[in-house]
Amino acid sequence: MRQIKTVTIVGANGAMGSGSAGVIAAFGEAKVHMLARELGKAKEGVEKAIKSIKSDTIKPRLIAGTYEADLEKCVAESDWVFELVAESYEVKEPMNARIAKARKPGTIVSTVSSGLSIARLAKAFDADGQKHYFGTHFFNPPYKMILCELVSHKGSDLKVFKELGQYLETTLRRAVVYTNDTPAFAGNRIGFQLMNEIAQYAEKYQDKGGIALMDEIMGGYTGRPMGPLALADFVGLDVHKAIVDNLYEFTNDSAHETFKLPGYMQKLIDAGNLGGKTGQGLLKRTKSPDGKREKFVYNIATGDYDPYPKFDIPFAKQASRCIASSDYTGAMNVIKSATGLEAELCRYFIARYISYSLSIVGEVVENKENADAAMGFGFNWVPASAFVDFLGGVKESVEFLKKAKIEVPEVLAKAKPGGMFYKLQDKLDARSLFKA
Repeated sequence: MRQIKTVTIVGANGAMGSGSAGVIAAFGEAKVHMLARELGKAKEGVEKAIKSIKSDTIKPRLIAGTYEADLEKCVAESDWVFELVAESYEVKEPMNARIAKARKPGTIVSTVSSGLSIARLAKAFDADGQKHYFGTHFFNPPYKMILCELVSHKGSDLKVFKELGQYLETTLRRAVVYTNDTPAFAGNRIGFQLMNEIAQYAEKYQDKGGIALMDEIMGGYTGRPMGPLALADFVGLDVHKAIVDNLYEFTNDSAHETFKLPGYMQKLIDAGNLGGKTGQGLLKRTKSPDGKREKFVYNIATGDYDPYPKFDIPFAKQASRCIASSDYTGAMNVIKSATGLEAELCRYFIARYISYSLSIVGEVVENKENADAAMGFGFNWVPASAFVDFLGGVKESVEFLKKAKIEVPEVLAKAKPGGMFYKLQDKLDARSLFKA
């Protein structure tokens, strides 16, 4: 297995940079140069790295430095240079040009980008550098979220690609998803497709509950820790926009129109209301004078924040009770047989999620297990293949998608009935991802 003893983190002061440094120093036992624009920021990154893994045993391995004074000499002695600067070609490409001049042959260079073209970023390097250049999309916070999307491009050395994957899996204990160099890679492509389409439906049904209704329909009993729109609010509406705009511009599959950002989201972004990090976005949380927590939701029609409503959705309650008693197939049977608009929407979104997750096989990932791992480990969502089993199997799931008028992906259409469709049970028990 490839030996990585010295690593340079470029962009060490951010949450992702410091968190990644902590993982590499702790599990990889590597010396880690932590570089930032200012030495004070780099030192802050060192403290964040220690805090992220809750142990100061790694402190001697973390060395603070600056781009101006230390970049070239640190890169020259490194086995791996991990770049985590801002998600922008304008920022990453000049930094890559400096790294390219200093790296020694055989040194791996990677970026944490969540969607930029890896092939374009690799162009800053010579032939050897391009062979050793990859995307290593860690999820935040790295110590808790173990997914890493490892992205190759046409110029990658596939032997090095596999060696790096083995190091990430075995040494750094990542759940590695191998993806091709496509917009947003696997996890964000699947996840933000569903989140943005649900956001579009919130606008469509704004008079029936809008944002709050959509999150209630897609609650924990559908296999996710928080509502999809609450997640968009948590991630940040500016980040959400950047990802879906990129997908809308650079993809052209059956879900293309679902990547169009709803107008009300743009209105919130323009007003600086980006979500939890700015205090309000789709949701707003406050405390009353007596200290009681209050939750409000954005009213798409009026532009005001209304008290978060309570809904009475009988099938949702029934399905949740099934989940609470560990009857996952029973919960899916409730969803399949329920009547009314809410049930129809729930079935549509689950069918869309299954279909789109499995449809990226071939283009984005080599097999459905990579798509399943991306969603299970990266989003804590029940993977699509597990849904197939909970719905009763291949035949029943094909029928479920057809009734919802959703395209049946080739992987599912060609699957043989019988046996377990989900193959990651030993690595990730999908049942644990449902919330009652």
